[in-house]
Amino acid sequence: MAITAVLLLSSLGFLAITAQAQNCPRPPKGENMDLKGNDILLTSFPDGTTVTFACNIGYESAGGSPRITCTAGSWSPLGLKCQRKNCFSVENVQDGQIEYRPGTEFGDKAVLICNIGYMPVGGGELTCGSQGWTGRLPVCEVTQCESPPVVQDGSFSPNKDLYEYNDVIDYTCKKDYTVVGSRQLHCSDDGTFKPEPPKCISTAQNCPRPPKGENMDLKGNDILLTSFPDGTTVTFACNTGYKSAGGSPRITCTAGSWSPLGLKCQRKNCFSVEDVQDGQIEYRPGTEFGDKAVLICNIGYMPVGGGELTCGSQGWMGRLPVCEVTQCESPPVVQDGSFSPNKDLYEYNNVIYYTCKKDYTVVGSRQSYCSDDGTFKPEPPKCIKVECEDPEISFGQLSSGARPPYGYLSTVTLQCNAGYTMTGSATVTCELNGQWSPGLPQCIRKSKIKIIICKC
Repeated sequence: MAITAVLLLSSLGFLAITAQAQNCPRPPKGENMDLKGNDILLTSFPDGTTVTFACNIGYESAGGSPRITCTAGSWSPLGLKCQRKNCFSVENVQDGQIEYRPGTEFGDKAVLICNIGYMPVGGGELTCGSQGWTGRLPVCEVTQCESPPVVQDGSFSPNKDLYEYNDVIDYTCKKDYTVVGSRQLHCSDDGTFKPEPPKCISTAQNCPRPPKGENMDLKGNDILLTSFPDGTTVTFACNTGYKSAGGSPRITCTAGSWSPLGLKCQRKNCFSVEDVQDGQIEYRPGTEFGDKAVLICNIGYMPVGGGELTCGSQGWMGRLPVCEVTQCESPPVVQDGSFSPNKDLYEYNNVIYYTCKKDYTVVGSRQSYCSDDGTFKPEPPKCIKVECEDPEISFGQLSSGARPPYGYLSTVTLQCNAGYTMTGSATVTCELNGQWSPGLPQCIRKSKIKIIICKC
């Protein structure tokens, strides 16, 4: 319970009131910290209580007092700052280096990346914990390869149980066979022999149909054949819409195998179309063979004539339209109304004005304009004949205002006969629905009070 002390000083004519003793709520905690001990379970703290904060697991103090005190319902400022613990760098490793992901602070990882020709063996990645790095780091050992691939009708040397990184073997073929491919393979950094092993091909063997490169095919009658004699040379050509990007187009059959194909084919480029007036070209998706060029006119203009262009083998194909100012034909006709100006054609943003004939009222927008899609907007108005009945009321009469016929927005004022009091608005206006607004008033007879004087 709060206690208030009051001191009355009659001679000075004022009261002095001391501060109230008041409990504090649960204190707000800083980032990456919490209350220590049993204080974490409490929600209210007596005046004068001091509590202590501690950094969370994986964090450590970066300065500032961890203690705050409750005084008259408020906590003193918290000075403690907590930062992630740093495990710092791992010791150097032989034949490799440590990669930190992303750093060396609490929760980060340390991963061993071995040098080329070495592989990690044993252990795994380290994790920065609250007490330092946890886990066991592997070691880097030289890469080894097992026995090389066996080649039919061929052999290799030297023949060992294990080969170390960059060890080289040589392939040879038996009599009447020739090596097609690389004679030498080496033990690579991933523990396999590279490149692919060769083949031993009979010197009297024909070549099958050669595999074609991307976007190309054989020239002439060679495209119809499926087998080619030893020594045959064939030529490739790029497909329609593609052109040579370098390399020889010819290959030769030698002992059942084709020499490497050097030809590369790339899509032809039609490049940009010339600039257009009152619009711009949109390329879908680019300017290469098969792509499209489409004219996008500026607002207020529309494409006329032609169509989209297509990038063909000889350049852009088709005829591009031109951008002409948008035009609208005659505006919508409004019954019992007219518009001006009246022309055969209207251009973008031209404005027309609608008027109604006598005794008719415009309902909607009086103005329409020629929009960018060739139509007039907004929707045309309507001409409505509005006529309210005579504003007749019982025990009353017209006082002033408009004269019949009563059209839209006609306003009149009514008055009651002598001896009657008006209920409702004396001034009413004719609305679009043909009714008086806010409604005709009523005249009510005034009450008569008879006073009887008794002479007794």
